[in-house]
Amino acid sequence: MLMNTPTGETDKTSADDIEHLSHADETLDPNVILEAEFQYIAQSLFQTNEDRSRVTSFYLVTLGSFIAALLGSTQLSNLQLQPVYAAFAALFGVVAIMGLLTLLQLLKLRLAWFEAAAAMNEIKRYYIEHRKDLNLGSAFRWNPGGLGSRFRLWSVGFMLALQVAVLGGASLAAAIIFAGLAANPSLWLWWPAAVGIVLWTAVQMVIYWQVLLRSEAK
Repeated sequence: MLMNTPTGETDKTSADDIEHLSHADETLDPNVILEAEFQYIAQSLFQTNEDRSRVTSFYLVTLGSFIAALLGSTQLSNLQLQPVYAAFAALFGVVAIMGLLTLLQLLKLRLAWFEAAAAMNEIKRYYIEHRKDLNLGSAFRWNPGGLGSRFRLWSVGFMLALQVAVLGGASLAAAIIFAGLAANPSLWLWWPAAVGIVLWTAVQMVIYWQVLLRSEAK
């Protein structure tokens, strides 16, 4: 049999090939595809949780490294303090920005988890609707459509985000204090630092809340 390809060329397909393809379509088991899809989604959910832990750990290690460097700088008595203060102001400012980026990564991972869980629920819904004789609905603790709100107070995701936001606010406060000391060694900007930590923490948590809230509305 002659068949035209998308390029206009002629492809010779034998009757045996056509019969083989038809037989493959008839014997294709959708359960195999659904099982593979379910396993892939389950692996994606596991990987999302692992990535979330790595992201938070990386930020904590980075912050700890800067604090260790700060403590070590107290031994450098032969250097002028104001350039050191300016350097630490810049470093802690960078850490504050990294905190925001870490929070955004946690947001993306949480949204990815919900997408994977929703895909898993679609497969559950398919089997519940097509195998009513097995009463599969009673076998699932997480029923389709039962994921709930993406923003949950006191969930693991919320507490990780709050932890990163507070540390980011503390980093900004440290940057403000060191910026004041760089300008004047006797200038301690405690009140601006206190306002900075509260505002930066609040801004990050509002971003976290709003992004999750708007993702539910889509």
